Amino acid sequence: MVNKFINLNETELDLPIYRYLTIPKLFSMLSFGALWFPKLRILQDQFEGGLTVPTEVLMRQKNEEIKGFFNTPDAHQQIDNWPNKNVEDGRELTLVNCWFLGPDESLAMWDEYVGSKTEGVAVKSTIGRLIQNVATMKEVSEIGKIKYVDFSKHEMGLYEAHQACERAFIKDLKYSHEREVRISTMSFKHPYCVDMKGRQFTPEECSGKNMNNFDQDGLYILINLSGLASSIIMSPYSSDWCKNTVSRVLELSKLNIPIERSKLTL
Repeated sequence: MVNKFINLNETELDLPIYRYLTIPKLFSMLSFGALWFPKLRILQDQFEGGLTVPTEVLMRQKNEEIKGFFNTPDAHQQIDNWPNKNVEDGRELTLVNCWFLGPDESLAMWDEYVGSKTEGVAVKSTIGRLIQNVATMKEVSEIGKIKYVDFSKHEMGLYEAHQACERAFIKDLKYSHEREVRISTMSFKHPYCVDMKGRQFTPEECSGKNMNNFDQDGLYILINLSGLASSIIMSPYSSDWCKNTVSRVLELSKLNIPIERSKLTL
């Protein structure tokens, strides 16, 4: 569940979304019964969770005023490092899971996230299904559409700029073709997470300092896949053998999810 919408409103909950997966990633989702939420710092875009240029300039100007209250070089050095530290901490502590928003499949997304001439699938869902069927901690989770901006020009308010969860929903214009919807949450272990062996964390493993997740690049968070997926679409490049294999794995997993052929013609 989530407690906040970002760049999103309740009239958009029935909009279709797609998650493009290679076959190994699909089998990972099925075997763990979970979605993988990576930390921002390991994503391909090095500016994930970062500050836009004008905003960082403004933040540093404000910090110069604060330095006037302190007279030691060490204090000034710490204040100078505040923006970088804020971004680094946010990229370490913020997890995301990303989907493509659109009325239909996208060949560009097939090629980018599955690969040209590669077996794969797209899990089709809606924004509302995603909210209802992923077991994130509501108190620290948001869902929204990415806002694509020019990082060299876009200005953010200082309060917004200090919040990693807000920065997680802006990306550079060059990624606008992704039309991304994402869930953002904090990198805290909770009872609806599973470890790398698929075992749910115990209450003791999620309490106090044990809830910190510094040793892994993200978390597996449990899902109700039968509620999440309205259908599974086979890649335009997938063979009959692959479709039959996916069908059999879903059957063994006791999941009654329709399988569709891609509507794209190659």
